[in-house]
Amino acid sequence: MLGFPPAVAAAPPSSVLILNSYDQGYSWTDGEVAGIHSVLGDSPSWVQLSVEYLDWRRFPSQQNHDQVEKLLQARYGASRPDVLIVTDNPALDFALDYRSTLFAGVPIVFCGINDYQTSLLRGAKDVTGVAEEIDPAGTLALALRLHAHATSVYVITDFTETGLAVRQTIQSVVPEFQDRAAFTFSPDATVAELMDAVAALPGGTIILAAPFIRDEGDVFIDMPEFTVELARHTSLPIYGIYEQGLGQGIVGGVLTSPQLEGAKAGGLVARILAGEPAGSIPVVTRQSTHVAFDWRRLEAFGIPVSSLPTGATVINRPVTILDTNRRLVVFTTVVMLLLVLGIVFLGINDVRRERAEARALRLATAIEQAAEAIAITDPNGVVTYINPAFEHATGFPDAESRGRNIRGLLGDEVALPLERRAEEHLTTYDSWKKKITSVRKDGSLVELDLTVSPVRGPGDEVANYTYVGRDITQEAALEEQLRQSQKLEGIGLLAGGVAHDFNNILTGILGYANMLEPDAAPGSTMQEGLHVIQQAAERAAELTKQLLSFARRGKRQNTTVDLNSTILEVVSLLTRTVNKNISVTEHFDTDQATVLGDPGQLQQVVLNLAINGRDAMPQGGSLTFRTRRQRLNVEQLMAHPGAEPGVFVALSVSDTGVGIEKKNLRRIFEPFFTTKDVDKGTGMGLAMVYGIVKAHQGFINVESDIGKGATFTVYVPATDVVPAIAHTANLPHKGHGRILIIDDEEVVRKLAREMLRRAGYDVVTAAGMTEAVTWYRAHPHEADLVIIDMVMPGKDGQECFKALKAIDPDVRAILSTGYGLDGHAQDTLDAGMVGYVQKPYHMEDLITAVADALADLPS
Repeated sequence: MLGFPPAVAAAPPSSVLILNSYDQGYSWTDGEVAGIHSVLGDSPSWVQLSVEYLDWRRFPSQQNHDQVEKLLQARYGASRPDVLIVTDNPALDFALDYRSTLFAGVPIVFCGINDYQTSLLRGAKDVTGVAEEIDPAGTLALALRLHAHATSVYVITDFTETGLAVRQTIQSVVPEFQDRAAFTFSPDATVAELMDAVAALPGGTIILAAPFIRDEGDVFIDMPEFTVELARHTSLPIYGIYEQGLGQGIVGGVLTSPQLEGAKAGGLVARILAGEPAGSIPVVTRQSTHVAFDWRRLEAFGIPVSSLPTGATVINRPVTILDTNRRLVVFTTVVMLLLVLGIVFLGINDVRRERAEARALRLATAIEQAAEAIAITDPNGVVTYINPAFEHATGFPDAESRGRNIRGLLGDEVALPLERRAEEHLTTYDSWKKKITSVRKDGSLVELDLTVSPVRGPGDEVANYTYVGRDITQEAALEEQLRQSQKLEGIGLLAGGVAHDFNNILTGILGYANMLEPDAAPGSTMQEGLHVIQQAAERAAELTKQLLSFARRGKRQNTTVDLNSTILEVVSLLTRTVNKNISVTEHFDTDQATVLGDPGQLQQVVLNLAINGRDAMPQGGSLTFRTRRQRLNVEQLMAHPGAEPGVFVALSVSDTGVGIEKKNLRRIFEPFFTTKDVDKGTGMGLAMVYGIVKAHQGFINVESDIGKGATFTVYVPATDVVPAIAHTANLPHKGHGRILIIDDEEVVRKLAREMLRRAGYDVVTAAGMTEAVTWYRAHPHEADLVIIDMVMPGKDGQECFKALKAIDPDVRAILSTGYGLDGHAQDTLDAGMVGYVQKPYHMEDLITAVADALADLPS
């Protein structure tokens, strides 16, 4: 009997009798009593608890009932309890059987009742309680989820009334899991036999330990002892249905708790003692289970706590300082967190400071090492900083630059951003850009692509100006050379066109004069006039030849030329013609000064440069010729479009004359430009040099200072081919055969026809491709030779030749052109023509070209 005396006896005590079905020390019964005590022992009113045991597990007989009835009658017959609590089915049956004699009018509260139904109460009044429930399906679902590789379940129950009832419940839920695992139920056996069977179970098996309190040999064993013995005989995971096995070898599960049921029953008793009728209180259901696990078994099977259902109870978890001193841990954590945050804050500030210093250092280093000239001034233009590139660009060292106004270093033009900000629209956020020309400290000029930008202060005022200039002196020079080259190219195209048309006119004048002169009476005025006409036409032809040379359309041959030999030939000529006060010398730095080109034109280049140097030294001086081989790359040839990287022969002609003014340097190669007197120069000498050199894929550099003379250096691609030996051609004889002349100029057609008829040829003429093709198709194989003009309206000479070849693949043709043999004309010859004749031509030129073309025809 348990009693709890009150601190102050304010009212008669309330007595509660707990009548247990089983014996004291049986874990299930002890759990129920502990649960009841946990509630009623904390009740604010004084409650006297009395506990009695039927011991039905060991003595299940009517005789036992009769003896207990007598005992209880003796103890409680005179003073019945205010409430009777019965635990499990035997005690409930006993109370109902003897209620009229022992407990008449006493409210009954039950707990631990298996398979509760209202019929169990037999219609009794003032009876309520807690129905015991099990959840084997919940436990099986958890076990199979936590052990995903398990393939079978071994279910253990005894064959007592309770064990068989639980077995039947488990069998009813097995169909839910048949597709997940195979189920086996234990036989009626002794504990030892069961342990042997469990030890032999294969891996991948889960054991479900249901109630087992008596084996086949009527040996009693309590549930905790049984699960401990199971765990000792197997390493397989064991799950349970009742809470007594928790901490005694099972992993866990959805467990029915005797203590939870007792606590619920104690709560119902408290309500009855407070005045609530027992008959009005419904029976409590579905509140006797909870999810619980043993941490040690979870660790053994590697099951993380995070995989458990939310709210699950875990026992035997290691006690941490957080569990025992939560406030201290929280306070310490907060303090440590604040300290860490403080350290992090200081660290971040330190990192930011270091990064800012590193950025400042990188910026300063970048400015110091920048290729652009950089200067910083105050708002008034006084220099506070310059970088090394600025020193290099202007020639002013840092010591001389600091403290000076920027206009003293770069010129007045750069003061515009300072003095005329409103007019120049230069605000805090704007920049001023311009290309300027400044004077270096040594007096030379430097061109800068300058950007002036304001630097904003804290109050949006202009605190400084930055001047960033890129030295474009060399770029500007290259651009000027390129512009000059393009200008000369345009002039060359114009000159070539004029020369071609003029050659067509001269062909008629010179040809007719040349052809008719022999017909005039010797010494007559007619003969003299024709001779004068020829001389004038030949001078005009020479001028057009110079124009074609400038236009790069006058290159006629492509043979190996030794420029050293060419210089020696020119020097030999000069020594007989120049004044004695001019010394002529040559210096050959290479014995391989060979190039591919026209010997006559290249000699003309050397001669023209020599004459130009001679004319620049009226008071005498030195004229020097030099040659060398030099390899040039792409970067060195940027200012010379058309020149390909490789080895060049550099031929220079230097004089010590008056020099060339800078303003004239860009125009010296223009046709008809000259600074000489009217009777001393035509302005075509250097223009002709330029055209010939360009036609040979070369270029020219000029260096000159007033009063110090000038040096012209010609660069022509080098070759290692040995010069060929020239042979003298034979003069033509009287000819025969039919010639087809195709030319759009009537005067040229008439002239050529007359010249060839006088030489014995039969001649047919056509004014263009259409007329020629029509005739040729009507008279196939009748023309022994075709003379085709290169440039004609509509279809040109090349297309005309292709059209004739389509009719007769063996057609013979020569080209007649007012241009030279460069470019398109050479392509036309390469298409299969057998020769060409240059306009304007003498009668013997035309007849020789025709005779050569027909030389291998049978007579």
